[in-house]
Amino acid sequence: MHETTSPASPGTAPPGAGDTVAHRWAQTPTCVGQARRTLRETLGRWDLADLADDSALVLSELLTNAIEHADNPDRTVGTCFRRLPGKGGVRIEVLDADSGRLPRVPDPAGGEDVRGRGLRLVELCTAQRWGIVLGATGKSVWGEVAR
Repeated sequence: MHETTSPASPGTAPPGAGDTVAHRWAQTPTCVGQARRTLRETLGRWDLADLADDSALVLSELLTNAIEHADNPDRTVGTCFRRLPGKGGVRIEVLDADSGRLPRVPDPAGGEDVRGRGLRLVELCTAQRWGIVLGATGKSVWGEVAR
């Protein structure tokens, strides 16, 4: 995981990032399925449908964390999908207004826990290409799924 701090708002597009699709969602569990459908449709348009399963898992874990743990004054969260240049891939970002609560990968010693394994799945699906960007208005937790 990589943590960076940026004076800009989380989710600022890096140069040459390609196409971008962004949405705001009500901070409720029902938005997770809606966001997954939007991601799958987007990947299909970008000829990246083969990345849909891993990408949907990454999105589900990051978005669920934001819904369950972020203290957002307006009770919304954002998603941003960016097509990566080169061989093909997608950067999945989940944005919230709570920069005080950062996700962390739990200690593997707690093997009996039924919760807290989501970020380990994110690490696997992204080949450890994920991180956090802190900004003036909150944070973006991102992961990249690529061929």
